[in-house]
Amino acid sequence: MRLLILIFFLLCYNVSYCQVLSFINSDNIPVSDVYVELINIKSNQKLISDSDGIVTINNNQLDNLKKIPIKISHISYKDFEGFCPKGDTIFKLIKSNILLDQIFVTAQISANSLSDVIQKTLLINRENIDSQAAINLKDLLEKQMNMRISNDNILGSSISIQGISGQNIKVLIDGVPIVGRLNGNVDLSQINLNNIERVEIVEGPLSVNFGTDALAGTINLITRTNLKEKFSSLYNLYYESVGHYNSDLTVSYKLNNKTFSLDVGRNYFDGWSDNEVFQLIPSSQLADTNRAKQWNPKEQYFGKGQYLYDAKNFTSRIYYDFFYEKISNLGFPRMPYYETAFDDFYYTKRNNLGLDFLYKFNDIEKIHFLSSFNNYNRIKNTYFKDLTNLNQVLTSASSDQDTSSFKMLMNKAVFSSTKLSDFKYQIGVDSKIEYAEGVRINNSSKKLGDHAFFVTSEWKPIANFVLRPAFRLSYNSKFNVPLIPSLNALLSKNNFKTRFSFAKGFRSPTLKELFFEFVDVNHNILGNKDLKPETSNNYQISLDYLNNYSIANIGFGTKFFYNDIKNLITLAQSPNSSEYSYFNLGVYKTIGFANSISLTNDLVSFNFGSSHTGRYNNLSQYENMNNFNFSHSLRSSIIYRIKKHNISIAAFYKFTGSLPVFYKENEKIIETIIDSYNLLDLTFSKSFFSEKLKFKIGAKNLFNIKNVLSFSAGDIHSSSSNSSSIGYGRSFFTALSFNL
Repeated sequence: MRLLILIFFLLCYNVSYCQVLSFINSDNIPVSDVYVELINIKSNQKLISDSDGIVTINNNQLDNLKKIPIKISHISYKDFEGFCPKGDTIFKLIKSNILLDQIFVTAQISANSLSDVIQKTLLINRENIDSQAAINLKDLLEKQMNMRISNDNILGSSISIQGISGQNIKVLIDGVPIVGRLNGNVDLSQINLNNIERVEIVEGPLSVNFGTDALAGTINLITRTNLKEKFSSLYNLYYESVGHYNSDLTVSYKLNNKTFSLDVGRNYFDGWSDNEVFQLIPSSQLADTNRAKQWNPKEQYFGKGQYLYDAKNFTSRIYYDFFYEKISNLGFPRMPYYETAFDDFYYTKRNNLGLDFLYKFNDIEKIHFLSSFNNYNRIKNTYFKDLTNLNQVLTSASSDQDTSSFKMLMNKAVFSSTKLSDFKYQIGVDSKIEYAEGVRINNSSKKLGDHAFFVTSEWKPIANFVLRPAFRLSYNSKFNVPLIPSLNALLSKNNFKTRFSFAKGFRSPTLKELFFEFVDVNHNILGNKDLKPETSNNYQISLDYLNNYSIANIGFGTKFFYNDIKNLITLAQSPNSSEYSYFNLGVYKTIGFANSISLTNDLVSFNFGSSHTGRYNNLSQYENMNNFNFSHSLRSSIIYRIKKHNISIAAFYKFTGSLPVFYKENEKIIETIIDSYNLLDLTFSKSFFSEKLKFKIGAKNLFNIKNVLSFSAGDIHSSSSNSSSIGYGRSFFTALSFNL
């Protein structure tokens, strides 16, 4: 028997209709989410303890057994397998350093434990989100390994994974792609985390499962749906010294197998400049030269309503969510009298309606259906403002006013079977239709369809070895799509796991890249209808070790990756012209490796990692220079828990190394560099009243990094510059959470 012990029996008599199992820890506190399996009793019964640590078993399930064969497991306690006598019983669970794997669902045939996923993955749970005091996806990912964040005052925050960025990174919420990109990137600062349970990340192509864009990596945000209480509400407040004032509210009601939930919130940022005087509460300011901010004011409203129905054989979820953002780019007062200015306002609106339906034919076969309609609008208005009386009028130039609309209709159905112990498979169909409308779209509107059939299987030819072959067949309304295959393998030996993978990636040009037209005094961008799709080959190998010692779980990992991309699409200036357009670059490659080590027990979670990434230098095809420009990064985090006092202290550190950059000007090769920088955040958290009230205080960007030296030859959005924005500088924050 594993180290789970039976303490004593409560009742001296049997209740005629049911038996109650109670689970407590060493402090006699009830333990929820204990997994209980009744073995060989009709069909194996599987039950989970409620918030009071209770599992109820009907007597008609027990037949005439004197002892009940039972299996018990929990993520934080030792397993038990043996017999439980009849009669209401209390189990005292023993804490274990062995933490059962967290569940990973992205691109899986069935929900899988993290260590058994064949692809190399990263899972960021809610504890890490809260420990980082992360408000949006940009906050969360900027300190992760192998990821590099870029900031733009108008376009927002973007990310690169394995040295590849832009349109090649798929961002999903519950498996549904996020629509609406600027300059090829999803603005990570628009993706709020208030109702997110965890974030799952797969590096490398997942084009078989998710089609175009899933070439460099896939980021899937999983919404919180496992509500336990009949009624619950969570109210969050957040304040940061640079001028962030955020609040959000979550309310949920559970009635039998029906659950209703509503999330609403507002994030407000009043803008920031280096010379700004600190103010605890924002106040009206003079319309002088200080009105123009280095970081523009931003206001966001967001909300999501869900209805969940959970029956014996199926679950369904209907949801609607919205997002609204206003960015105020207030202009510098115009000379000579500083009485007028031009102000730009950028409005983003997202509306998403979706259905998520899962039907289980039995314990081994199921079908999952996703349907969604996503609507994205981007509006720009320019006003001429009189600073003496604050009156403003829209400017007359048509190019100053702009509205672009992008819509996507998605339907996806997937059948999965785990009938055989050594073989399981998944068959799916995936259909997406995208629409683009706007004055800057050629002929005002365009449509692009992509429809696919895909198959994924997992085969265990021998013990401890799993193969995962997969392929995707697609029809695109404008491009010929090749067969997209992938092959993954997992070899397990003792406490070691070795992963090998080959995956082909594919990305068709977007409607914007094909048909976008934007010509005014500051822009001259034309789409290119002759663009070719991108294709890529990705190779990865990794080795991971995890073992349980008396003091902690200790693990280490190392991985190597190589990406070879053909026809990479990039925005560049046309030869002998001031026009910018989208071109196929020809060849682009990235190569690198990463190492990590972790130590986890009940008190401490510690992680340390390093990575070395090389990006292909296109000039090396014609000049005598290195093929790759390499950059190095380090990342470390520690969370220390004082459970007796409900306290946790966390620190997150990231070093982003310098990156060499080469460019050609007047037939001369010029080398420059994007400088290195360090980021460090600290958070102190304490809970009160059985975690009904949580208080956080901390500091971000303790090294006070604002800009780093770099070189940009000037692009369509900015003039030549010798610095890149990293952050506001050092800031302090506090947060309160009320859980009623």
